[in-house]
Amino acid sequence: MAFVPSRRKKHQTGASKVALNLTSMMDMFTIILVFLLKTYSTEGQLIHPSENLTLPWSTIENPPEIALDITVSQEWIMVNNDPVVRINEVNESDNLVIDSLGDVLTKFADEAKKMEETYGVRFSGKVTIQGDKKLPFSTILKVMATCGKSEYPNMRLVVYQRQSS
Repeated sequence: MAFVPSRRKKHQTGASKVALNLTSMMDMFTIILVFLLKTYSTEGQLIHPSENLTLPWSTIENPPEIALDITVSQEWIMVNNDPVVRINEVNESDNLVIDSLGDVLTKFADEAKKMEETYGVRFSGKVTIQGDKKLPFSTILKVMATCGKSEYPNMRLVVYQRQSS
């Protein structure tokens, strides 16, 4: 009779090979990545105060929003850091509306409305006003009246946030 080898599997007594299952590890990393992206905060300093003015302090709780930027310093009124009119001319005038500022704001409003028609980006009429704390109220009032007349009724004044203790 001939010798017939056993059909049982032979057990290895040496080092065995271990295979790593990458599918579950990739699932875990994907979940962690999605979690981190959802909790990532992009809040930062959205508005950079101009160097030639000092903003007033407030205990405001609302975060700033991105909008058209108007800076009212001791010397100039600027829109998006482009000088528009000197403060001396504004203070000497008896008009409540600043014509040169109104023209610039109307131009920006017209461009924003074209963007709304073309791309569907909604025109909100928001403007942020950075005003030096030493300015007279009449100057800020004239700037705000001009914004309201020039289709920018949503105004926010930029201030430094005082930390509550």
